[in-house]
Amino acid sequence: MQEPPWGARDVLRDRLATVARRGGWSALSHAGLSSPATDALWVRRHTALAVLDELPRVPTHGDAHPVNLLGRDRDDVLAIDWEQFGLGPAGFDLGYLLFAVDTPLDDLLAARSGALDVVRRGAVLTAAYTAVSRAAWALSQPDPTDHVERLSRLSPVVEEAVAYA
Repeated sequence: MQEPPWGARDVLRDRLATVARRGGWSALSHAGLSSPATDALWVRRHTALAVLDELPRVPTHGDAHPVNLLGRDRDDVLAIDWEQFGLGPAGFDLGYLLFAVDTPLDDLLAARSGALDVVRRGAVLTAAYTAVSRAAWALSQPDPTDHVERLSRLSPVVEEAVAYA
């Protein structure tokens, strides 16, 4: 599929570059929330991005979370806020959604078609890097509780992502 010249590109890579400019995930260490898995993910981020680069590129919403996903019309999802639309790695939107909902990954994957191992890899890497980055950022906010709790809930996904990175 040809990428449109106006589409968003390298969304996760750009987000991680911003995190790196702001000092990485050091806030997790300072708060006693880092783990061997989060440390390994940070060190292996370039390898993880290379893994995502090898996945099939598919149309992505880029900001898939419940506020932007209004409902369904048969097999179609009704979505708004297409600012981050572009082509991205298979599983990107699913991983971003996984961070925002309380639905287990396997349940989200069951609603997908295609090569589930490829979609899972993309979703796991996207969810893990999103969850850890958001938790690290949230520690600088007045109430980081929700993001830190989501990181805790997604710790199995973070562990799985280390195996892919």
